[in-house]
Amino acid sequence: MTLSAPTTATATAPHALDDEEFEEELLRVDPATLVVGANVRLDPRLRKTYVDNVRQRGVLEPVIAYRDDNGRLVVLRGQRRTLAAVQAQRPWVRVMVVPKPDEADRLTDQVNENDHREPLTVAERVAAYDQLALCGVPAGEIAKRMSTSRPVVDKALSVARSKLARGATQRWEFLTIDQAAVVAEFEDDAEAVKQLVVAAQRGGFDHEAQKLRDARAEEAAKAETAAALAAAGISVVDRPAWNDEKVKRLSELKHGEEQLTEENHASCPGHAAFLDDEWVHPDEGDAEEEEEDPWGDDTSTEADEDAQEPEPARPYRIWVPEYVCTDFAAHGHALRWRGHDSGSGRKTVAEMTDAEREEARAQRRDVIQSNKAWDSAETVRRNWLRTFLARKTAPKTAAGFIAGSLARTDHAVTSALTGGNRLAHDLLGLPDQAPTLGRRAPAMVELVGKASDERAQMIALGLLLAAYEEATSRNSWRTVSDSTTRYLRYLEANGYELSTVELRACGESPLPATDTNPATLAADEA
Repeated sequence: MTLSAPTTATATAPHALDDEEFEEELLRVDPATLVVGANVRLDPRLRKTYVDNVRQRGVLEPVIAYRDDNGRLVVLRGQRRTLAAVQAQRPWVRVMVVPKPDEADRLTDQVNENDHREPLTVAERVAAYDQLALCGVPAGEIAKRMSTSRPVVDKALSVARSKLARGATQRWEFLTIDQAAVVAEFEDDAEAVKQLVVAAQRGGFDHEAQKLRDARAEEAAKAETAAALAAAGISVVDRPAWNDEKVKRLSELKHGEEQLTEENHASCPGHAAFLDDEWVHPDEGDAEEEEEDPWGDDTSTEADEDAQEPEPARPYRIWVPEYVCTDFAAHGHALRWRGHDSGSGRKTVAEMTDAEREEARAQRRDVIQSNKAWDSAETVRRNWLRTFLARKTAPKTAAGFIAGSLARTDHAVTSALTGGNRLAHDLLGLPDQAPTLGRRAPAMVELVGKASDERAQMIALGLLLAAYEEATSRNSWRTVSDSTTRYLRYLEANGYELSTVELRACGESPLPATDTNPATLAADEA
């Protein structure tokens, strides 16, 4: 490669090396004329963001080179800078010309130069972005200058505005900017912050964050309903225990021979309500109450989950008042019955021993918590799928999964092929035009028609993953299904982190985590 004449010699200085006089030169040189010499780094790994940054800001640190016997400048240190400058079509880079080292020194210096580099910590990066913002640089311009995305900058600035989150990045260097932004989101909840910090180190952070968000939304909805009741002059009480001798639901009470209701009990001094959850199924029109056994028994059959029709849309929870009398005997009411035979052959509450009642309560708590955990995991899983399915090329294992899914003719797949695949449109970022029997979805057909072969395979994978996803439900963690297990394990193999309740759906029963990790103790001071 022919060396062009240096455009500018900006500095020269005598330098003693091995008792020989050598005049170092600092030059401006066209990077395309440099010879990239031998380097311990076998692959320069030029990320697009790095090349974009060099295109915008140039190469800030001089490349180190020596002159060979033909007078060409050979790069000793700065391989990536040189190649990025060529790709970015920079007109020149600064080059410091030094003596040619022997081979042992070249290898030593190149390894040491890379080994002793320390990247910025999250705390340092957050502080830098914050300083740029204080200098009046808009978030979009910061993102451009740093060759990063606007959402990353926005999250970093949200961390900078939170004293707690900013301190967390300084204290726990394992926190990412994304994780620190979630800490900022919960800065007013010390217990939540503790759980997030522990999850950031142990794993399962996204799932923990979503569970906390869902719990916060649930509490806000309950508070709104409670405020409406209070405004109407109705006291809100805690849910009464099954054996409470004073507080009873109106559905359990009568006055004389008349059953008590919200209307005929409204004037009673003991009139109050506690909040109960009710599930709304959007595709069924009217709100329906989800009927769960109050003691947590699973009434679902043992049939394989594949035999169940997937729910058309995910139900959502609302909070409704359940009216009670806070001292029914004192106000002249009586129980409508004592003990109740449901006809199921199971013991009534009154017939249970203390141990049996405690076991039933534990089962019920498990059902409630696992159902909530599944809902939270579904949100995390579908967000992950949206990012995963945006890839231009499918993973190497895609062909095997696609062929295996078609060969197995799982109910989830055949149902999606014949009855439409609405979720696939959502996960692939298309308008909601899911096909019905005998009718195509134009947006999906157009997407496939314009796709390269590599992208088309990714879309095919997305259609199948969406079909399996749409077939999952709260029953998935209760009844282990081979098809659901295969689906979840495939996501895991491609980088998705399964939550505890998803591992249960795969047949595992993970033990609860113990607080023996030092991060737990550190989080106590968050």
